Amino acid sequence: MPRRFCKCPTWWIRIDEKSGLKKFGGGSSTGTSIAALKCILAISVSIDFSSRKAKLSLSDLEKLTGLSRPKVIEGLKLLTEFLIIKVDKTSHVYEYELTETKDVYWAKVPYERVRKHLAEIPNRGVIPLTALKIYLLLVSIRPNNSESVPIGYETLVAYLGAQRSQIRSALDILYSHTLIRITHSDESKDRHNVYTISGL
Repeated sequence: MPRRFCKCPTWWIRIDEKSGLKKFGGGSSTGTSIAALKCILAISVSIDFSSRKAKLSLSDLEKLTGLSRPKVIEGLKLLTEFLIIKVDKTSHVYEYELTETKDVYWAKVPYERVRKHLAEIPNRGVIPLTALKIYLLLVSIRPNNSESVPIGYETLVAYLGAQRSQIRSALDILYSHTLIRITHSDESKDRHNVYTISGL
């Protein structure tokens, strides 16, 4: 049976208001932040279900993420500094583990869809960075009994630390790479979009 999803711990998204996705900043840090978020997803879809670890060469990570080798290294360094990953360097091919805490919640990350399309997301600019943040947020807050997440722009801005004007273009990236589907909801007086995670 084909593998449909992988587990990604999400404690780091909810750790506190000043951390989470906001720690992956823009400006001069944009490229490194993109690299780090892409590496999280790449490691997630490479982890062995039993060992909860992934053996990946830098070439493997380059292929999965579409990043250059220096950027892969920068991204991994940032994730290590944020204590989001542990790296075992005792063998020729490094082994990566996504750290877990008492916060036991985790996200389902679509296996085939992410492996196929992650490298296609651009590696430069604040809009691709915002797109990756939105995707990780959506998979982390998706209810267990649904493939969809209803959420408004203002809530996205609050979680991401992004500007409202960046949200639509970032969503377009996720939609065009078939990572999400978008519908509109008018069921409440506060209109919002409903985002469905593709590939689960």
